[in-house]
Amino acid sequence: MSVRAAEPPLENYANNPTPPSRRELRWELQKLLWGVSTLPRVRKCRRVRRGDLVGVRWAGEGTLAGFSGLVTCGSVWACPIDSAKIMARRSLEIGAGLLTWEGRGGQLVMGTRTMRHHRGHSLAQEWDALRSAWDSVVKSSQWRKWRDRLGSPGLVLVVEVTYGANGWHVHLHFVMLVDGAVSAELVGEFASWLDGKWTRALERAGMPGALEQGQDVHLVDGIQAASELGQYLAKSTPVGAAESLGRELMGTWTKKARGGYGTRPAWWLAEQFGLTGDLDLLTLWSEYEQGSKGRRQCTWSRGLRDLLALGQEATDEEIAAEELGDRDLVHITAEGWRQVIAANWPASEVLAAVERGGVDGLRAFLVAEGIDFQEVA
Repeated sequence: MSVRAAEPPLENYANNPTPPSRRELRWELQKLLWGVSTLPRVRKCRRVRRGDLVGVRWAGEGTLAGFSGLVTCGSVWACPIDSAKIMARRSLEIGAGLLTWEGRGGQLVMGTRTMRHHRGHSLAQEWDALRSAWDSVVKSSQWRKWRDRLGSPGLVLVVEVTYGANGWHVHLHFVMLVDGAVSAELVGEFASWLDGKWTRALERAGMPGALEQGQDVHLVDGIQAASELGQYLAKSTPVGAAESLGRELMGTWTKKARGGYGTRPAWWLAEQFGLTGDLDLLTLWSEYEQGSKGRRQCTWSRGLRDLLALGQEATDEEIAAEELGDRDLVHITAEGWRQVIAANWPASEVLAAVERGGVDGLRAFLVAEGIDFQEVA
């Protein structure tokens, strides 16, 4: 793929008295990916219309506005807008499920599994090894015995991908539901067994083994578990380069990254490419897009959602395709939408206009910007 070094799409916010919102930063990043993504669905996502018109929807003061009539990709890994939407849903479901279990008198065991790695390991190699090692653990007879001893009906698994000085860092976090009478001592015995089993499984999968300081298993309460897993899920959504910089300046990005290894979420690669035009970063981002394609980020044990009365799980694609409300306020025409995506501001400005000033504010914004639209009968 031949791509010229991009002009930074994100403004220098140092002199901007009104910092951009997370939504605006995601739309800026989405706009960048329309031109450089290796995934056709991401290049089309929220740029291509499903029909002749694009609707603007808003339920009223205090609610968020949205578009209707746009193609979505449902990529939880590589699409900044769909990822945020999917992860928001997953976070709510996990929180509700864990608190339900605790309300029934159960307890929760939270864990992290990592692996040794270096720059010579590709993302696909690490990811395949992680999956193979985890499968080896949970399909073993010892695991089934431990589940019985802990009184566990299952767990929720979340995979996280970061990038740092040692290259890709693919690891997982889990919350296991356990019986309310389980002691910290028994959890400690389980952790010791899991450490050894995990290291051996990684070695069989072709990796050097586990990072000693990266393994963790401990009892938590429902609020803590929901909060921590929510943070892992939030780490998988882009916050924008400006906020990334802010976190670095505040000392919480590199100093408190996963495991203290100075790693950053994979979104950082695309954000920094947008700011610098560094094609090496684009190469890494492209590897991430291809390596993550088709992979699951959040997995529930079979039957666990039914046990927690969460209902059938929607796919990432189904969540991404959901539209706000059922009524369009105005219709942006095909020509108008071409004007929106070609503008020097992100399409989220249309949504911000209606949230600030209602339908009259929306009309005034579209007229001022010369965006062709039609009234809804």
